[in-house]
Amino acid sequence: MNEAAFGVGIYTAPEAARMVGMRAATLRRWLLGYDHHAKHEDPLWRPQYASIEDDGVLLGFRDLVEARIVNALRAKKIGLPTIRVCMERARDIVGQDRPFSTSQFKTDGKTIFLKITRGLDEPQLIDLRRSQGVFNRVVAPSLADLDFGPDGAERWWLLHGKKTIVADPDRAFGQPIVAEHGMTTARVAEAVQAEGSIAKVATLYELKPRLIRDALAYEQMLEMRKAA
Repeated sequence: MNEAAFGVGIYTAPEAARMVGMRAATLRRWLLGYDHHAKHEDPLWRPQYASIEDDGVLLGFRDLVEARIVNALRAKKIGLPTIRVCMERARDIVGQDRPFSTSQFKTDGKTIFLKITRGLDEPQLIDLRRSQGVFNRVVAPSLADLDFGPDGAERWWLLHGKKTIVADPDRAFGQPIVAEHGMTTARVAEAVQAEGSIAKVATLYELKPRLIRDALAYEQMLEMRKAA
């Protein structure tokens, strides 16, 4: 965490991949590019941190949001070359290297996405565009549970529909925390394991039991993604 810049957040590729729900190797490829024999791919975007660690790359919070949206597009079988063109066009419109995590994209994303996908002939994308669902069905869900400020995405509420567990780059380097208390969900899980019960941890750390249960639910979700 010595590399962390205040308000940026910091995540290793495995941490970010688990939060997004994807493979760390794929995320590294998106951010670092790819060379294999005669095949070369440029990075999809430049990560917020220039320094490279042994595990590949360090990400900031805005990188995390970009990865979430790109992963949603890939889940709909939209090809990486098409996504690359979409990002390049979005950068031209928005004027930022990470366009999907900007406030402009949040407020005017449907219009922007129709512009950036115009003329792209990938079958899956054409089907989505014909049904006018390319934004509502693919991108909009990835913007759910995000709070935006003037400059872009500021926090991510990690349990859908709840404002209890959050990733906020201004707090705990962006690591998942109990919003009301500030304790990381990883530390909550360690405390429950050490103390043997939610009730003991609630008393010891002055945490509401329901918040402890939410922290445990989130950590369990991360573990399931890790094992997948």
